[in-house]
Amino acid sequence: MTSVRTEPDVAYARAGGRDLRCDLHWPADAAGPLPVAIYLHGGGWARGSRSDRASERLIPVAASGIAVASIEYRLSGEAVWPAQFDDVRAALAAVPALLADRGVAVSGRVSLWGCSAGGHVALMAALTAVDDQRPDAVVAWFPPTDLTLMSRAPASPGARMPSFLPPGVEVPAFERMLLGLPDESAGASSDAEALRAASPLALVRAGSAPVLLIHGDEDALMPASHSEALHDALRDAGGDVSMLTVRGATHEDPLFDTPAVLGATAAHLRGGA
Repeated sequence: MTSVRTEPDVAYARAGGRDLRCDLHWPADAAGPLPVAIYLHGGGWARGSRSDRASERLIPVAASGIAVASIEYRLSGEAVWPAQFDDVRAALAAVPALLADRGVAVSGRVSLWGCSAGGHVALMAALTAVDDQRPDAVVAWFPPTDLTLMSRAPASPGARMPSFLPPGVEVPAFERMLLGLPDESAGASSDAEALRAASPLALVRAGSAPVLLIHGDEDALMPASHSEALHDALRDAGGDVSMLTVRGATHEDPLFDTPAVLGATAAHLRGGA
């Protein structure tokens, strides 16, 4: 595998009175200008780290010929939506220059790649972007696309919770934490409207960036119907969208960090670059 250079802990913006940081990964001996991918980790918008699964996921994609910036974005305990959206917009503007400052030749193609909650933020940034902020492509792994449903979305008969969740555990209402809404039992009638407005499925339009959705068919935490619904809506609107179903995979399954899935991800991020 091509060797990859990594520079961690690079400031890309300031928000909320502090620096926001990213880890940069790029192939050490690139033959030409590189496309850029900005990666957003998962964790229900409330937890997770930009270094999560770097060796299994980010390094292989960088080795395939992509400069990857894994960014931190403000979590819901620090700032509610749309702070996360704002952080991604700042990264889209800043990351190419950060790479260029390090002698990395970049092609001008900048895409977004996110997993779970990070996939939601990536999709929201792409679907609401104006021309000068539009990413060139988006890859979203097992994203929530309808915040009014979350785990209640229709799931396949064989769907199961991921192994990192203890059996019978109650999953917090991360989507309500993201929007700063009260507990569902005390929720106002307007909560559904707020959740819908922050859902990619509600923002479908023609002319958005090409989207690749990747989802496991055995995901009970975030059922594959989230990606299926967005795929169908984008297709019906005339959008450029495709979907890859990972058979036998649940949420954040190791089956995603395999050559076939990483290769499909990298190919979409590279595009024609």
